[in-house]
Amino acid sequence: MNRSTSLARRLPAGVVDASFASLATFAVGLAAVNLLPDAERGVYAIYFTAFMLGTVLPRNLVLTPAEIEAAAFPLERRVALIPHTLRLGIVPAAIGAAAALLAAAVAAPLTTSDVIGPFTLTTAVAAVLSPLQDHVRKMLHFAARSWPAAWISIVQFVTAVVAIIALMAFEIDEAWIPFGALSVANLLSLSFGWLIAHRSQQSLTGDGPPTLAALARRGRWLVLQAAAPSLAGFLAATIIARLASPEALGFAESARVVAQPILVLATGLTMVLNPRVVEAALHRDRDAARRAHQVYLAIVGLAGTGYLLLAGWDWALNPMSAIVPSGYEVSGLVALTIVANLATAGIFLQFNELLGAGLETTIARISWLTAPVLIVGAATAGATDAFARAIGRLGESLAKIAMQTFALRRHYERTTPTA
Repeated sequence: MNRSTSLARRLPAGVVDASFASLATFAVGLAAVNLLPDAERGVYAIYFTAFMLGTVLPRNLVLTPAEIEAAAFPLERRVALIPHTLRLGIVPAAIGAAAALLAAAVAAPLTTSDVIGPFTLTTAVAAVLSPLQDHVRKMLHFAARSWPAAWISIVQFVTAVVAIIALMAFEIDEAWIPFGALSVANLLSLSFGWLIAHRSQQSLTGDGPPTLAALARRGRWLVLQAAAPSLAGFLAATIIARLASPEALGFAESARVVAQPILVLATGLTMVLNPRVVEAALHRDRDAARRAHQVYLAIVGLAGTGYLLLAGWDWALNPMSAIVPSGYEVSGLVALTIVANLATAGIFLQFNELLGAGLETTIARISWLTAPVLIVGAATAGATDAFARAIGRLGESLAKIAMQTFALRRHYERTTPTA
């Protein structure tokens, strides 16, 4: 009863946290799709996929394994791990930022150096700061301090909005604005999170914090797992820009921004439910995992259906058609992208449950088997134009859900729940 009450209190904090974190990136995406011309919006989409690719190394080699390891520590000691794990993540984050150079090489034929330079620099900075800031928030959730995590995201959102307005007021070139504002927002909110961690009175007495070598042993499989969809996303954006046009990719990017609230909600719920499914898989408690999934799928399913009806098409009561008009230039594109995001949301909680089960190699195998589906979808761009990315994403997500469900079923069938 006490545990259920705690969950009921923390779920709103998780949603607030993910909402404001995603509102920050939404504000950045909104600035990009409204300030940039059609072709440059497509270039932004290439850099955005490079940004996501750049976060793979720090997030999966060090930071996610550290979050999983934190579940083995007493609740009151988990916050004290944050300064240590952040230090371990800095160098991998700096290495991952080199993905911005890859985006520059791909985008160079599509635009001018006045666009390439600002995008490359600001993308690299954002790729360093973003996974570190996300890690602080996730660790606070693992420590049952979900509201402090939510405040970090609120700081991030407010800073992003102020930075966008300030850069526009000083008439800074548009190419500096999206990732420049995101970098400033991540820097200030990360600093705020660092202060929260340092104000904790707990210490790491007893068992020492995890080492880089120990985290990397688990994390190498997560890097392998995450590299597949991230590389596939980058290749898909490149293929669509070449087979269709940068403008078609730009319309797909606008539709992605409109459909983002689905993943905002899913991420917020996952933030709070992650510890439950990790512990359920760790202790082989199938019933606890099932209850967490029922809460998650019910909320995401109902909210997602409502959002599809509201924002799927350009009609009088749809506020998103006025906020992101370029998303509705291609009829039906937003609706398909929302459906694809609903399928993607189905992956999140399963993924963390597989981590708790210690099935990192299975996760990696599933990712590499399903990532080509996204590329195949992108390869239809000559015929499907702006729809190609959503088609590929939907197919990839459905394939991944099926394989992850099978892997989890086998995990629980091979074990006996603990008392």
